[in-house]
Amino acid sequence: MKVLMIPSWYGTPAAPLLGSFFREQAEALAARGVDVAVAYTEVNGRRGGHGLTCETVGGVPTWRYLRLNLTPRWEAGRCWQRTRMLERVYRQLTAQWGRPDVVNLRSSLQGYEALALCRREGLPLFFMEHSSAVMTEPPDSPTRRRLAAVMEAAAVNAGVSRALAEVMRPYGDTRVIPDPVDDRRFVPAPRKAQAGDAFIFRAMGQLRPLKGYDLLIDAFALVTERARRPVRLDIAGVGGQREALLERIRSHGLEDSCRLVGAVPREEAPDFINGCDCFVCSSHTETLSCVLNEAGACGKPVISTRCGGPLDIVTEERGLLVPTGDAQALAQAMLTMTETAARYDPARIRALTVETFGADRICDALLQACRDAAGSYVN
Repeated sequence: MKVLMIPSWYGTPAAPLLGSFFREQAEALAARGVDVAVAYTEVNGRRGGHGLTCETVGGVPTWRYLRLNLTPRWEAGRCWQRTRMLERVYRQLTAQWGRPDVVNLRSSLQGYEALALCRREGLPLFFMEHSSAVMTEPPDSPTRRRLAAVMEAAAVNAGVSRALAEVMRPYGDTRVIPDPVDDRRFVPAPRKAQAGDAFIFRAMGQLRPLKGYDLLIDAFALVTERARRPVRLDIAGVGGQREALLERIRSHGLEDSCRLVGAVPREEAPDFINGCDCFVCSSHTETLSCVLNEAGACGKPVISTRCGGPLDIVTEERGLLVPTGDAQALAQAMLTMTETAARYDPARIRALTVETFGADRICDALLQACRDAAGSYVN
């Protein structure tokens, strides 16, 4: 089966880590014998590095078409540009790789573009939503109207968590297919503790308001005042909130114990996670949370806000859940974890994670959805 994945965001030379889970899922399918290719289009305000390229990454032929945005203040114009760009990508792709059996659209953010392609070429569509925007936008918003249009046209629809699927189901039948965790790369490697070591909390994600890192820093400030042992917080990621978060760290006087460590390359992510005692998700909304599952595959206990997708992940055996937007509750959970983290069973945490989110199981579900979409489609 030939599967064409169309992601709504993806890694580029300017942002290599963007959408890394899309790339890794395409590579996981390819490793299992699926003939998968990726087609990604992007219009942006950056000069340089534009054009249509094709390279094979991890066994996956990958076409990227990047171009300067010609309509910077008109969102419909961006969609029109990407639609024309995707047409060009498709012509080159089919000339070299062949006609796909099914299109796998990842997120409705580029839904109109994918729909135009599928209708013009007579291609079946398997749609899988990932974007938190569909959870945060109201029912009458352009985001929800686009979601409804995509779901009506798709042969198979899926969301990555029960929380996301509940938002999607009013618009059509929806499966729950989580993002898989790479349980071959993310494996336990216990941190070697020494006498007097700080208890290390870590978090990872884009530095943007949705991730709640301002709340996490406020909670950590409370922890430093109450903890019976030294504590440290490392936050990995890049984004527009960096300076504001640095100022928040300074305002609390946490420069010696709280760090923004910048981007962590994907090949170093297992080491980053294994270097902590507890992993924290402070988000206001998450469709799932890949990093929580990566922490689970490494056998680490976690703390998460009740922000949607993590409710599918965090059980009593895996960690603690707290309300969203509550720094006091988050601080109390972090304090509790400094006393109880050693009681969690890393092998059990990993087993629970792999059982539900392991790559083999999820890749089987993705491939079945592709087959169902291709088999049920009537042109």
